[in-house]
Amino acid sequence: MANDKPQAGLDQKLIGQKIHTVRVRAGLNIEEVSASLGTTPEILSQIEAGQHDVTLPQLEILALICNVTITDFWSADALKTKKVDYPTLQIIDLRRRIIGVLLKQTRIEAGASEEDVATLLNISVEQVTQYELGQVDIPMQQLGALRDHFGITFSYFLDDSSAVKKGGFTQDLTMLDEIVEFTQLPQDVREFLANPANLLYLNIAMKLSELSVDTLRGLAEGLLEVTY
Repeated sequence: MANDKPQAGLDQKLIGQKIHTVRVRAGLNIEEVSASLGTTPEILSQIEAGQHDVTLPQLEILALICNVTITDFWSADALKTKKVDYPTLQIIDLRRRIIGVLLKQTRIEAGASEEDVATLLNISVEQVTQYELGQVDIPMQQLGALRDHFGITFSYFLDDSSAVKKGGFTQDLTMLDEIVEFTQLPQDVREFLANPANLLYLNIAMKLSELSVDTLRGLAEGLLEVTY
């Protein structure tokens, strides 16, 4: 069983070395990988050197495009690589928002305020708000500090986390392959599905899809009688 906790805590240099190894073994150059992560080759070089923060969504994308598991970045398991094309930037954006929701949920359940989190991370309250709204990336170092403070594990924030599956529309976005499918939908459809206010309509649509043709025909005829 892979270890959920990175070796040596959250050693930036160790994770950076792992990223470099995974990227090179996958035969990916620094320019194409940095583009997939929504950053620059210079920043990615700093990440690989352990001189710059990396985020969990970025690690998840690296695992995806290099065909390794997320825990490979902090374990000694053998690495297997394969180059695959995915809508990586859209996935990072969605994962950033999901992680923000989970962070807010964790904070509220712990009875902590945004000010408490800001003090813990030595950042502004405004930045905490941006984290929770999914507007700004959360560096792995800060995510690790939150993990330790609230007594949770990294698996809580991963794409297959059971914490995301508790209910609501976010449960449909828990697996990366499902996120990929979501990003392929027309923009207007994505906006409709992502709006919590439309959850009632989605639930009705799902229930209607389970009905037989005869039942649906009966409902339609009943509606016509009421209308006319």
